[in-house]
Amino acid sequence: MKISLFGGTGPTGKYIIREALSQGYKLSVYTRDAGKVSEFAGKIEVVVGDLQDTAAIAKCVEGADAVISALGPNSLKVKGDKPVMRGLSNIIAAMKQSGVRRLIQISTAAYRDPKDGFALKAHAFALLFKVIVRKAYEDGGIIDIGWYGKTKLSMKLSRGNLAKFLVDQVKNQGFVKAAPAIANRN
Repeated sequence: MKISLFGGTGPTGKYIIREALSQGYKLSVYTRDAGKVSEFAGKIEVVVGDLQDTAAIAKCVEGADAVISALGPNSLKVKGDKPVMRGLSNIIAAMKQSGVRRLIQISTAAYRDPKDGFALKAHAFALLFKVIVRKAYEDGGIIDIGWYGKTKLSMKLSRGNLAKFLVDQVKNQGFVKAAPAIANRN
């Protein structure tokens, strides 16, 4: 099976690459700078382009069984309005053209799933995201999965645990059209 990865050179992306390779997936990684994934030379397909390059995006998505997006803002100097959302529109268009139906995307606690209940802690944490940049945590162990306000969840998630969860979703149908909360187990 093949995964197309967008956001593979970011802080979470390299964890996703390692996890996908360890699970035996073929990987096509989209990047603006191939040098940022040189440590994986010969193990992954690298497609170079930006989020407006529809031909390069289509090349990356072609033949994929699923797309994982770990896209996020890469600096405070990002130009234009909602570059990640515009880029995702191009990715989704390429997926439709290639018949790829599975998109697994990272979001934040600021996104509310209809299954979520009220969770003061989660709401406060989402507000804090708007004020400061979240600190990266060391790899932990097992995760808890659930819905804000309905499941007891910690407020920490390691990048390694996030990567494993995302790659596992390529075959797991339990969270289709859902945005579950995930966190390191205390």
